[in-house]
Amino acid sequence: MKQSFGSQDFKPMSVRVKRYLKIILTVLGCLLLMTASIYFKYAPRHQVSELESITARIPLGISAAQADAHLGTPPDVVSQTRGTLLNSTMLLSANNPLSAEQGNVQLYTLRTWHRGDAHATIAVDESGKVAGRWSWSDHPPRRTMHLNLNEITNRANALWQSVFG
Repeated sequence: MKQSFGSQDFKPMSVRVKRYLKIILTVLGCLLLMTASIYFKYAPRHQVSELESITARIPLGISAAQADAHLGTPPDVVSQTRGTLLNSTMLLSANNPLSAEQGNVQLYTLRTWHRGDAHATIAVDESGKVAGRWSWSDHPPRRTMHLNLNEITNRANALWQSVFG
C-alpha cells in the first residue's frame, strides 16, 4: 500500500508548525496586552511617604500625646473646627448642610504636620482621643510610565510582519 504525497490531505510539517506558531503567538500577545493594561490601570502612581504610612497606622482612640509620639514631633499647626466625622478619614464642616444630617456636630482639634509635599492631620475629639486621621499631598500623583496603545500596536504589527511575512 503506497501513500500518495500529492494528495490534498497532506501538508508539509513546516506549514502546520507555522499555523500553530501563529495561534500561540497571538494568544501570548493578547495575554501580554491584558497584563500590561491591568498593570497600568492599577499600578501605584506615587510613592507613599513616611508621613502617610505613619498616619495610616495611628490607632483610633489613643490620646493626642500618643499620636504625637507616633509621628515623632509636635504638630506644625493646631486648630479647632466644628463638624461631623463620618468615618476615620472624612470630616464634614459644620457649614456643610449635610453635616447635621449625618450625625452630631462636635468640636474637633485638628493637629496637622507638614513634611515636604506631604501633610497629615489628626482629628481629636472633645474627650482628647484621636477620632480621625488622614493625609494628602500638594501635588497630584505622577505617572512614571505612559501607555501608548498606538506604539504598542505598531510594534506588534511590525513583529507580526517580521515573523509571518
